Amino acid sequence: MKDMAKLGLTLMVICAVAGAGLAVVYAATKPVIDQRAIEDTLNAAQAVVPSAARVEEKSEGDQAYWLGYAGSDVVGVAVKTVVTGYGGPIEMMVGIDSDGTVTKVVVLSMSETPGIGMRTKDEGFLGRFSGVEDPGSVDVISGASVSSRAVIGGVRGAREFGMEVLGLGEAKAPVNLAIVADGTYEGTGEGLYGPIKVSVTVKSGKIESIKVRDHGETPSIGDPALKSIVEDMINGQKVEVDTVSGATFTSKGIIGAVRNALAGTQ
Repeated sequence: MKDMAKLGLTLMVICAVAGAGLAVVYAATKPVIDQRAIEDTLNAAQAVVPSAARVEEKSEGDQAYWLGYAGSDVVGVAVKTVVTGYGGPIEMMVGIDSDGTVTKVVVLSMSETPGIGMRTKDEGFLGRFSGVEDPGSVDVISGASVSSRAVIGGVRGAREFGMEVLGLGEAKAPVNLAIVADGTYEGTGEGLYGPIKVSVTVKSGKIESIKVRDHGETPSIGDPALKSIVEDMINGQKVEVDTVSGATFTSKGIIGAVRNALAGTQ
């Protein structure tokens, strides 16, 4: 019995020493790892805006982006985005030129299936986005449709955000609910993974209901975001509401869908 107690005490001491050692190593290496991650992200932002002599980090809510400068002129923007693939999050950096074309796409991290979903990281696929204005025109990879569709959706969403940053998006006139005739209207907006279709019912100058008819967003992220946006619109009786943190492109998609549904009523 004494030997067992002695052995247990010895093991406890060994574990304590090992744990303390790991803590010391972690404390020493974490700043280095964090700094390396910052540098890798900055290098990726610079790489996707090749015409820029330097990039400067900015943010809008939870959305990080980097403006690319040549002298004092803004020549493009790099947008960091995260989408959900078959195996988990896919983190990318997407470059958009000053004319709205995609310049380059770099995958920062992913956990897709080796030999299948991982093919979306190959230049043979990512290179298809360079020079295009419509990322949706890029074909999916046979056998890796979920992963490639996620990348395509992420690039499209990043481009739309970048267009707004660069002032290339169309000006959106606010919706005046007071002059909208009673009725139910249908509209479509572009979410992260494709169209978001809604029907909006207006009565006596107020939004009575908003129903999401169809969407391809990730259920665990998209559904809560869509519900939150709908509630904010009805509670605030306005179309332009704040986006949901972590679901920026989905939020913009449903806001655009409701705006489009009511656009022809003004």
